[in-house]
Amino acid sequence: MDRRMRVIPALICFMFTLSPVLAFIPGIDGPVIAQEALEGGKTTLFCDSATDSPNDELMLLVWYKDNAPIYSYDARIASEWSSLSFNTSSRLKADLKNEPTALIVTNLRGDDQALYHCRVDFLLAPTRNIGVNLTVIVLPSQPFFLDEFGNKVERKIGPYHEGDTLVLSCLVIGGRPPPRISWYSGKDLVDASDGASDIPGVRENELYLPLTRHNAESLSCKASNTHLIPPVRASLQVELFLPAYNVTINCVRGLVEDALRAGKKAIVQCIAYGSYPPPEITWWLDHRHLTQHSNQSWDNVTRKAESYLEFTPAVNEHGATLACIATNTVMAPGRDSKADVIILNVTYSPIVELSKLGDGRLNEVVELDSLHLECEVKANPPVLSFTWYFNDVEIRPNRWWGNQVSSQTLLVEEVTRRHAGRYSCAARNNIGETRAESINITVFYPPECQDHGVTLVKETLKCNVKALPPPDTFFWHIQPADEDVQHLTTGSAILPLTQITGSLSRTLDTSCEAGNGIASQEKPCKKIFSFEQLRPPQPQQCDLAFEYEEFQMRCIPVENATYYEVSVWRMSTSNASLVLDRRGSMGYGMSQALAQGEGVPWLVRGPLGNLNVGDEAGASACNRYGCSSALLLRPTENLLHAAANPWWKFLLEKDVGISVGAVVLVAVFVLSTVLAIRLARRARSKPTPVIQVLQLDDVARDYLETIGDHKIHASRSLRSCSSGYSDGSAESAPTVDRRRKPRLWDWEPLPPDVTLTIHRESAV
Repeated sequence: MDRRMRVIPALICFMFTLSPVLAFIPGIDGPVIAQEALEGGKTTLFCDSATDSPNDELMLLVWYKDNAPIYSYDARIASEWSSLSFNTSSRLKADLKNEPTALIVTNLRGDDQALYHCRVDFLLAPTRNIGVNLTVIVLPSQPFFLDEFGNKVERKIGPYHEGDTLVLSCLVIGGRPPPRISWYSGKDLVDASDGASDIPGVRENELYLPLTRHNAESLSCKASNTHLIPPVRASLQVELFLPAYNVTINCVRGLVEDALRAGKKAIVQCIAYGSYPPPEITWWLDHRHLTQHSNQSWDNVTRKAESYLEFTPAVNEHGATLACIATNTVMAPGRDSKADVIILNVTYSPIVELSKLGDGRLNEVVELDSLHLECEVKANPPVLSFTWYFNDVEIRPNRWWGNQVSSQTLLVEEVTRRHAGRYSCAARNNIGETRAESINITVFYPPECQDHGVTLVKETLKCNVKALPPPDTFFWHIQPADEDVQHLTTGSAILPLTQITGSLSRTLDTSCEAGNGIASQEKPCKKIFSFEQLRPPQPQQCDLAFEYEEFQMRCIPVENATYYEVSVWRMSTSNASLVLDRRGSMGYGMSQALAQGEGVPWLVRGPLGNLNVGDEAGASACNRYGCSSALLLRPTENLLHAAANPWWKFLLEKDVGISVGAVVLVAVFVLSTVLAIRLARRARSKPTPVIQVLQLDDVARDYLETIGDHKIHASRSLRSCSSGYSDGSAESAPTVDRRRKPRLWDWEPLPPDVTLTIHRESAV
């Protein structure tokens, strides 16, 4: 055994000596496996050292590099050996426990690339050889970039616009085997046409790339000469100005069933994608620029810009276009912007306005014409129902309004005055109900009489008609009693009696018609007037006097009298009534009244002639409308006695007067002759005057002081405190029973048409 141990080392040395001569021939001496490893890395060389039979055993395992031994293992003595020139820094490590056995080489160098093979010697089996062709990959340098002018580019190049052509070179230094250089946009290969550069040991790939949004996003250059590790890569950012490629508007708040509600706030969002640099986002509603949007945000990684708009949609913005425009301000106009537009669907309760259709003035209709009202509605969603109101009361179908009272229009075929009033309509949709502002419909109608037709107010006729519009023209047909008809036209309902010619002392047949431009008055207003109420009042302060040898009626003037009349009434032959004897006018005198008051009124007086027992004198105040009832005064017995004719009045009668006159003339002639003779004979002497003193009471003295220079002849007066009566005829007076003469102290009831007065003597 010791001998055997001594022989084996000597045998190994011999084999190592002979190995350069006995070189390994691939394919003849054994199979060859190709294997790659990276410079600086490690590789594992495998060798099949398993025996073919159980009786056999491993004797010797040797690894060669290009037929030069670098490692051996002697299984007989379990001894390892390695070449000191190869196994620097203990780069070799063998794993003999596992099959196949492995030789691990670390810290690979470029010169480690060679043909390795292992030789395995067995006790029984023949020698086994296995070759490994190891290729040590030397990686190229990190790629770098040169622009078209030869300048080195790092990290970013540009800016460019879309469509420009990028000219750029990618270069790598070294590498074994020579690397392949490729350009990639993202994961897409855009150019693989590499080649040798003018610089030794440098490879280059020059890129000509028309820039688009998609190929300029992530541009990189890859250099690869092995599959063991990913290619060496260098990336470059191409600054490419781009407009936004997508702009969208989204509603964030305020959207109900795909619609906005008028008057309620809404928030919408605008997102713009793909713009570089960040775009400017603007909002437009139709052609109006909205400025109340929130601050714009920008995500540089995703190149996403966001903007929010808060607004309150109005009714008139239904159907309007809301636009979001993303504009790249560094780009030329026309290629710089992208927009999204939506049509606003704004829902609101109905907007209702009531209008009158057809001819004629607004809100006015003529009686018996048709009335056509329309409820003009603007609503979203559409109106579901309509309701009509008259004077704030809902209109129901009936014979007055008809059956079509729930539609958009209200039609009244024949309008009456009852249809005048306030009208309104209401419309309802899914949002709510809205009622229109009321309009007042006025029904015009022609004039018609009212309130007794024609009335008399003081001295004015008034035509009382009702009409709409109020009449502006009045046609009068006036006919005084026994006179022709007078046709007058006025611009008002008033006709002063002063405009009527002729006498108004009896009756007046009056007719009036009004016109208001709508239609003619169907029936005129008619009435017959008697103007008794316009006649002056009966004189109340009158007296009888006997002056200037006749009876006089004296009265204080009354209101509204233009002239006065005096009359004398005598007892009829039957002593049953008074009969008008004569009538005359009274004039204003210059004497003052007996009554004393605040002022001294003028008197009106009129001669009566002679009055007899039973006669009565009347005084009436008159104007153009007739005379008042006469105030009747009866002379007292004293006044009649004072006014009685003296005895010599008998001589003045016609028959007696002629006879007496002849006798008197003869006597006068005789006496005058005698007297003339006597007077001629003697001187005449002047008689002594005789003065008569008359004792007067106070009343008589005051009267004389008042009367002044008028001469008074034995007069008596009578003042009445009674009221008179109205005469119905100018020629006759109502009858009265006069069969028993009344006494001053014995009053009897007055007849129905004659008023008697209390008599007393006058002051003188």
